[in-house]
Amino acid sequence: MDNFEESSGSQCPPHIESSDYEMDSVDGVNEKSDSDEHVDELDNANELESTCFVAANGSKYWTPNCDDKHKPHTNTYFLTLKEAFTFYVDYGRICGFDVRKSTKKSDARGNRLAKYMLCNRGGNPKKNKSKEVGENVGERPKKTRRTTSRRCNCKAQIILKPAGPRGFVLMSFVEEHNHPLASGAERMFLRCNRNLSIPYQNFIMDCARVNIGPTKAHSLAKEQFGSFEDVGAIVSDFKNFSRDIKARIGDHDVDMILAKFKLKKETSKNSFYYDYKVDKNGHLTGLFWTDAIGQANFDVFGDIVSFDPTFRTNRYNMVFVPFTGVDNHWKNVMFAAGLLAKENYKNFKWLINNFKKAMGRAPFCVITDQCPTIKKALNKWWKQTKHRMCMWHIMNKLSSKVGPSLPANKKFVEKLKSAVYSDHFTPGEFKERWNDIIVEFKLKSNPWLTEMFNIRDQWIPAYFSDIEMAGLLRTTSRSESSNSFFQQC
Repeated sequence: MDNFEESSGSQCPPHIESSDYEMDSVDGVNEKSDSDEHVDELDNANELESTCFVAANGSKYWTPNCDDKHKPHTNTYFLTLKEAFTFYVDYGRICGFDVRKSTKKSDARGNRLAKYMLCNRGGNPKKNKSKEVGENVGERPKKTRRTTSRRCNCKAQIILKPAGPRGFVLMSFVEEHNHPLASGAERMFLRCNRNLSIPYQNFIMDCARVNIGPTKAHSLAKEQFGSFEDVGAIVSDFKNFSRDIKARIGDHDVDMILAKFKLKKETSKNSFYYDYKVDKNGHLTGLFWTDAIGQANFDVFGDIVSFDPTFRTNRYNMVFVPFTGVDNHWKNVMFAAGLLAKENYKNFKWLINNFKKAMGRAPFCVITDQCPTIKKALNKWWKQTKHRMCMWHIMNKLSSKVGPSLPANKKFVEKLKSAVYSDHFTPGEFKERWNDIIVEFKLKSNPWLTEMFNIRDQWIPAYFSDIEMAGLLRTTSRSESSNSFFQQC
């Protein structure tokens, strides 16, 4: 090799053998710490796997120490470029570097003359284009992804040219690298050693179904297999696969869920019910579904239903509306669920009519918040259903309606709660208690309290005595807990 000089003075620092170290320790000279021993071990591993040369200009180069049968040789023939690339990748895996395909040379007619395959660190580092200013005045510079290039103009490569019926012949091979090669635990980070197999892909998909992201999925895989090295892929591979799946699905996620619902309806002998609607542009604006279990639960526990459309999905900002009830063990049961693009009268009318169609009847009592569009839809389309409002939403507005001083008054809060939340008062007793509070704290001129008193039969438990289990569902906290549950899914 003409351009390099190999000598004991120009090589990387040699590793000190344990016998030499012990002799020096006895003599009391150059005692080393454990960390120094670890560095020496790494240097020794690198020296065994590659040889470091220093050129005349002082530049260092590394040549892999590889068995001759794995090393590329000129005048070697390959039937296809893929076969040649696979061979070079295997060589890089053994030696500790990644490989990538590079440019090709063609003649004026487009016939390939040569194909280049390089070390992954070949080529010049990419320039940062994020600071470039647009051509037009006032135009903002284009944002580019912030990345750190590992390219260092490494010249290691193979060059192939067409060889007619024999495929391609290796006409040039540059073995030296201008950077250290990966060794030991570093090898797991080489792209050629990272493989996201089909079981891993299925594992990422399964984790996504229960709201576990790719980062946590990678940690779970590490715990299952023992170490990150045993996983065979890094967290970026998990993230990239998750990103590619989302990009591939794109705007077809609605088609996928509708196809899934259609198949479920066919396989369940029509016991699964769903309906949807779209706008004039074909965008989904409403989706409703229920299954056989939800319908059976409604037959038994469906006299009182609570639904609270307050939780919105992240991507499309659609309103999630769970229809919730309580079983005989005081546990939440789901009757049905829906997604709405907007909280307006038209959408709520469509939703509650689908619920009635799927269940065969409307509930005896329904608990909602103070949304006026829900009230309008229920009064017109569920005329026989008693509508009650959520006490929690009403009482939560207290501080903004009566001022900050009264809610801080312990005596006022205790008296108001004893009147509002009591299940044992008659309507007359509640009215008496309420009037005493209004007079004592001089709230007769408060318009909000007057309005709440006028609709007291829609939210005060004293007026729920004719409804069995109304005390359990006098607020939408059941729906809110369901929302919290689905938010974690």
